[in-house]
Amino acid sequence: MKKIALLAAVAVAITFASCNNTPSKDKATTDEQTVGEKLDHSLDQLDQKTAEATAKAETEYNKAKADLDAAVAKGDKKAEESARKALADAEAAWNKVKASANATGEKIEEKVNNAVDGTIEAGKSTGKALENTADKAGEAMGKAADKADNAIKDVTKGAERKANDLKDALKK
Repeated sequence: MKKIALLAAVAVAITFASCNNTPSKDKATTDEQTVGEKLDHSLDQLDQKTAEATAKAETEYNKAKADLDAAVAKGDKKAEESARKALADAEAAWNKVKASANATGEKIEEKVNNAVDGTIEAGKSTGKALENTADKAGEAMGKAADKADNAIKDVTKGAERKANDLKDALKK
């Protein structure tokens, strides 16, 4: 009898839990792209822009170097001085683009790692919350089963009493 009451209590708890569980949309998606897809797309665009900027700076450097070589070959001191300045500027710009690309890459890596760490922590917190909820649900189901068992005992005692009373009445 106790097993039946416990089984009934578990069945009722499962029914309530399933009825109250409404599916929700994935919060990590917006429109048709997930957050991960948007991040990948952004990183691809950044890589493309960085490659373009680096290639442009390198082209400017190579052009300035060729101009300097041409000025030296002609023996034009004024053109050579101007070309050396242009070469120094182009080299500085190229180095700046490379340094900026490296710094940006490091910052992105740091932010992505922080996001991953945050996601891991959120997952752990969710797991702990689920464990606590399961423990509380188990305790509540145990209490409900005890109450159901006590109610069944009370009903059984009442039925036995009435049966005895009926038996006594029939004997008279």
